Amino acid sequence: MKLPRIVRQVGKRVVKATPILRRHVLTSTDYKVLGGVEAARNAAASSEGWLAARTVARQERAYLALIDDMKNGKPRLDFTVAAEAVMATGIATPRLLEVGCGSGYYSEVFADLVAGGVSYTGIDYSEAMIARARACYPSVTFEVADATRLAYPDAAFDIVFNGVSLMHIIEYQAAIREAARVAGRYCVLHTVPVFDDHQTTYLKKFAYGAPVVEIIFGKSELMSLCRDAGLQLLREWPCIPYDVSEVTGHRSTTETYLFSKAR
Repeated sequence: MKLPRIVRQVGKRVVKATPILRRHVLTSTDYKVLGGVEAARNAAASSEGWLAARTVARQERAYLALIDDMKNGKPRLDFTVAAEAVMATGIATPRLLEVGCGSGYYSEVFADLVAGGVSYTGIDYSEAMIARARACYPSVTFEVADATRLAYPDAAFDIVFNGVSLMHIIEYQAAIREAARVAGRYCVLHTVPVFDDHQTTYLKKFAYGAPVVEIIFGKSELMSLCRDAGLQLLREWPCIPYDVSEVTGHRSTTETYLFSKAR
C-alpha cells in the first residue's frame, strides 16, 4: 500500500533531522570541508570507509536497483555515458582496466551497453570490494591493487577507465600518472566532480553510512595534470548532477572525459 504523501514528507524530514538515520538511510550526507591534503590523509586514515564489508553491502544494494533498471531498458545517465565514452575509442572488444571497480557492477554495464563488449579487468584497493566482485561475477578478472602503484607493465591495456573513484584517491596525481602509463591508447575519467570556478577541495562525508574523503576537482588543475601525464583531451560529456555548493559556496557538477595517449 502506498503511503500518503504527507506521511512520506514527514518521514523524509525526520530522517534528515536525525544524524544516525540520515547517515544510514541516505547515500551521501553530512559534508564538511577539510583544510587540505594533510587533513584529508588524516581523515582517511582514521576510518575504514570503503574497506568495511558493511559499506560494500550498502553500495551493492543501491546499485542493484540501477542494474535492474538498465536490464529493463532504462539505464541511468552515467551508465550510458560510460558506454558511449568506451565506444568512442572505436576499438572492438578493447582490453579495459577499471580502476576502483568496487563490487564490479561496471563489468555488467559494459557487457550490456557496449556493442561487442570489452575484455574487462577490475581493480580496487578494498579487499572487501574485490571479494564481493568475485562473488557476483566469478568469470571476470578482479584484483586487489593500489591505483597509485599499479603492477601492470606500460601500455598493458587499450583503455584505462576510472569511474567514480578518482574523487576518493587522495594521491590523485599519482593515480592519473599510473593510469596514463598502463593505458596503451586511451584513458577515461568518468563522473568526475569538478568546479569551473574554484580550486580543488577536499571534503569529508558519510557515504553509505561510512565516513569517507571526497575530492571536488578544480577543472583547470585536473586538465593540467592530465596533460602533464601525457594525455590529450578528445571529448567530454556532462554527467549526473552533483552540486556541493551548499557546503563549498561554489557550484559543482560531474563530467566524463575521454583522453588519448599523446604521441
